[in-house]
Amino acid sequence: MPTPERRTLPVAVRNWKRPGAFTLIELLVVVAIIALLVSILLPSLRGAREQARMITCGQRLRDFGVGLETYFAENDEFIPGINTSGVAIRALDLLWGGDPGVLNRPNLPVQPWDWMTPIMANQVELPAVRAKRFKYLLNELRCPSQQYHSAIYTEGGTPPDLAALQAEAPFRTISYLMPVHFQAVGQNYNNRLILAYKEHPAVQNRPVYALAAPATWECINYDFLPQRGQIGDPARKIFVADGTRYLTIQGGTEDLDFDPHPAGAFTGAQSHVFGSFSDAGGWWCGSTAYGVEPGSTNWDGMTVNAGQYPPGRGRNLALSYRHGPAGTRITSTAQSNHGLINALLFDGHVERMNDRRSREIYWWYPKGTVVRTPGQGMTSVPQGFEIP
Repeated sequence: MPTPERRTLPVAVRNWKRPGAFTLIELLVVVAIIALLVSILLPSLRGAREQARMITCGQRLRDFGVGLETYFAENDEFIPGINTSGVAIRALDLLWGGDPGVLNRPNLPVQPWDWMTPIMANQVELPAVRAKRFKYLLNELRCPSQQYHSAIYTEGGTPPDLAALQAEAPFRTISYLMPVHFQAVGQNYNNRLILAYKEHPAVQNRPVYALAAPATWECINYDFLPQRGQIGDPARKIFVADGTRYLTIQGGTEDLDFDPHPAGAFTGAQSHVFGSFSDAGGWWCGSTAYGVEPGSTNWDGMTVNAGQYPPGRGRNLALSYRHGPAGTRITSTAQSNHGLINALLFDGHVERMNDRRSREIYWWYPKGTVVRTPGQGMTSVPQGFEIP
């Protein structure tokens, strides 16, 4: 029987040895490298996610702009709000106590300040029940960067449909706000111009009057009517912008809530002044949504202080200026606020603004508005300055 041929293995193969396990030092080095890569990449991933949210938010505002243009075309260019579309719900206030069901109409604003229902009713089918409609506006039409929920505020008065509202909880917090001065009439028309008559079988000819901002506020406009032709340059006037209210600090505890009451008027008690859909705007230092810490300075270095406001002592800035780099939005002063807001202008375009740009006075008031208290502004203008 032939003997098998003997073969010699190559030197490289004969010298090969099975590798041993990683040493502890090698393992630690690998873990450290992975941790370093994660720390480098995570902020970029968060930034990309926030950038996507900011873009989606801007697109939502553009959709609002389409709805607003339709509303203008159908309503002689009147601006939705307390003295226009909101008159329908104001005329029902005598009926709420006995029959909250009168509020359950899909095209009826949930509050007089509600600008969302009038401009979205032709684009989406809104729920008929007011509580469900309210939730749809706050939850389904929210900014994707708005991650918080709000409690139902009842201290200003119990809504007639409170049980239905409670059944719909939780509610997202407010995402978008409209400057109140575009909804109010001028002081020459306050409680003089009859808009409608209240609905009630036993009460006849009780008028619903036009309402103006109080003459004691920071700016005043005697002759304004809420119509697009009276606002000034529509490319320099904000219809709605990112903004959140109502944040308060009591006993060191931060509370975030929203006012669901169907009322709406300028009252001394402040309970329903703005509702859940409007705010004073970004120029006034005491704004609940855009205000700063009392005693801080405006962008021109002047100390600003508007009494007790803002109730959130400036912490609301992180909720309103919610876009931008993660971890940079917790602030209470304008100069340290690195967040951004999206704003829909009356001409339909959306603009992204940093704190400084958003503080220009012309964004938030109609043309012809006169400044009463320049020391409460986030940019300095003279006493009696007339807004272009």
